[in-house]
Amino acid sequence: MTDENDKLSFLDQPRDDNGKFASRSEQPAPVEAPAPPVSAAPEPVAPPVVEPVAPVQVPPGYIPTAALLDEREKRQKYERELEDFKRKYEEATRKPPEPMDPLADPEGFERQLNERLGKAEWDAITRISLGFAVKAHGADTVKAAEDWVREQASTRPGFVDEIRQSTDPYDFVVRAHKRHMAMSKIGDEDPDSWAAKWAEQNGYVKAGQANLAAASGQTPSPTIAAPPRPSLASAPSAGNNSPKVPMGPGAAFDGLFK
Repeated sequence: MTDENDKLSFLDQPRDDNGKFASRSEQPAPVEAPAPPVSAAPEPVAPPVVEPVAPVQVPPGYIPTAALLDEREKRQKYERELEDFKRKYEEATRKPPEPMDPLADPEGFERQLNERLGKAEWDAITRISLGFAVKAHGADTVKAAEDWVREQASTRPGFVDEIRQSTDPYDFVVRAHKRHMAMSKIGDEDPDSWAAKWAEQNGYVKAGQANLAAASGQTPSPTIAAPPRPSLASAPSAGNNSPKVPMGPGAAFDGLFK
């Protein structure tokens, strides 16, 4: 069965000037629909040109500061280790002096005997002094003072004599090292001026300044009064119980071993 639309399809045929249906040969050619416009492909965009960065040219012979400081610390450490090794090697390979004949050379024998006794006495004093210094100041402080003395010994021979004459050599060395460190902080500044600045920064005031502050209505910082000294009249009588103080050269040192 033919579709109803197909039956009436002739109504769509074009007509001529008289209103009659035109023959198929006279019908105009169908007008083709225009093709959709084809969009042109976008032109490729060239990537931006990046100029290569030239590497930083290090001048010939340039050495970073950090490398110089590190090298200096290593060199100083190796020098100290070398000096310590030389000292220990010399002590280990040093031959003891041959004993002198008291009959052939009585003066030489006495001199050699005094040197041995002096060395033994010095070893005993330094061993005892070292123990007290470590307890009083700490092992690190004593070690730093020892290193400082080794540096000073080559430039200050008189300083070594002062150490040997001290009754407590390690305590003497530690205190001398602390004074040296304090003076290095002061530098070329006057010690009195530096002490005044330090006292002002830490809140200390002189007695005259405290009186002026009290007169102006300001409250001075409290000061701790020193305790009164005990009266000699209230001291117990020692009688014959007072210790006997050894007299004479070397007597005090001999008392350490009793």
